[in-house]
Amino acid sequence: MKKYFISLLLVSAVNLAYSQVKNKIFYNENLEEITESSFHKQKNFEKNLDIYFENDTIMISFLIKRKNHGKLDDSNFKIKKNLSPDKELINKITVIVYYPGKDDCNETEINSTWSIFDKDYLKKLNKICDYNHFWVYKDDGNLKYYHPEEVKWEKDNNQFIEKTFFEFHYPCFSAVIIDENGKFISYFGEFGKSTIWELTTELINKKE
Repeated sequence: MKKYFISLLLVSAVNLAYSQVKNKIFYNENLEEITESSFHKQKNFEKNLDIYFENDTIMISFLIKRKNHGKLDDSNFKIKKNLSPDKELINKITVIVYYPGKDDCNETEINSTWSIFDKDYLKKLNKICDYNHFWVYKDDGNLKYYHPEEVKWEKDNNQFIEKTFFEFHYPCFSAVIIDENGKFISYFGEFGKSTIWELTTELINKKE
């Protein structure tokens, strides 16, 4: 939805090509146009990410909510087909850690000390629930620094995970937790192991 909206704005901006001043447009989390000062006041890394798109004539700035709730149709079948074609998803909760590729946030060239690789991450997650866990990447640039010898990174075939949950390239990593009925909580951008624990607990306790 937002990608289509952005494409429309960028195409429309061609009409401004003869302007010497680049037009700037700002939107809040609800896709409502706001002033530049309001945009910067509403920026809050705990709650949203600031995403930018531009061409020669226009710059578009968006605030994107970091935590999002939704529900999928036939979610388990599609996830199984794309991530687990050879085995059943036997547990009610599926956790996906998603790596979009190298960016300014994850351009490190040393082995990551990210808490998601701590030994207690999966141990505590297992105490919260029985789970299916996937480590998914779009582009493998710098992936070698994120412990491929310890976790099984899988290619996002046909960009299924990206298209379903992650509309844009959010910095660092993102994650999504999905239950057996297709309800999910996605989280965009940098996070730690405690975020997965908290979101999983929230989803399990979430009522219709």
